[in-house]
Amino acid sequence: MNKVSVVVLSLFLGACSSLDSQSNFADSVADVQPKGGYIKVTGQSYVAENRANVGADILKSSLYFTYNKEVTPNTAPESSITMDVSYFQSYKEYETVSFFGKTIELEDRQVPRESCSEHCTKTQYIKFPLSETDIQQAREKNLEFTLDGQNSVMSTTFIVPKAYIDTIYNGANNHTAIAVAPVTVPVAAVVAEEPKASQAQEMVNYWYGEATKEEQAAVTDWAFKNRKNANPASLEGSKEIEMVSYWFNKLDSEEKSQTMIWLLEQE
Repeated sequence: MNKVSVVVLSLFLGACSSLDSQSNFADSVADVQPKGGYIKVTGQSYVAENRANVGADILKSSLYFTYNKEVTPNTAPESSITMDVSYFQSYKEYETVSFFGKTIELEDRQVPRESCSEHCTKTQYIKFPLSETDIQQAREKNLEFTLDGQNSVMSTTFIVPKAYIDTIYNGANNHTAIAVAPVTVPVAAVVAEEPKASQAQEMVNYWYGEATKEEQAAVTDWAFKNRKNANPASLEGSKEIEMVSYWFNKLDSEEKSQTMIWLLEQE
């Protein structure tokens, strides 16, 4: 599988707890961002129902759906499912995903993490694309997909409700006009000024950029683990990560939510 830049990508956005099959899916949208020629809609973290086909049950998982609605032709990146999944380390890693009659390789977002106490566990950070056709099918009859390990020694099926997919899909509808600039109007007249970041946000971004890749991973992991902690202990280590954690603790709840989403985009 293709290796990409290391970034810790936990799937809990903002201070909200993860959705599950009993949730109100009207609250599925975490963020809507007009981009250059498309609308990016990011879903809330969702804990999918799952069943083991081969091997043991997984320990935990979380995912979110990103829908990129094209406004001008050939500008939008692929929509996708982004996922973390943890299981006992004795099993081979997941390598492929199957859904709607096709099988494709998973994309590794970062190197899997291993942890040992009484038992050793492994967490994979994976991603796979959804075409517009896939999304329309998922809106009609749920998104059911199966992750398979090497030589089929591990196979697990997950179900994402159509209501979750549909709510995120529709989240772009009211924002389409924002992404389209009339060609007869001077550019300066149609470019909306982005909200100015606070000093704390600017300092988090600055010191994060000064950190090494390993330090960035540690910072991101720390931020998401402490998403519900109003006053988490600061990170210790280099000046860069200490300053990131110092300024992160000065963010208000809305700024923390925005910053966590920003961290998700640092792939």
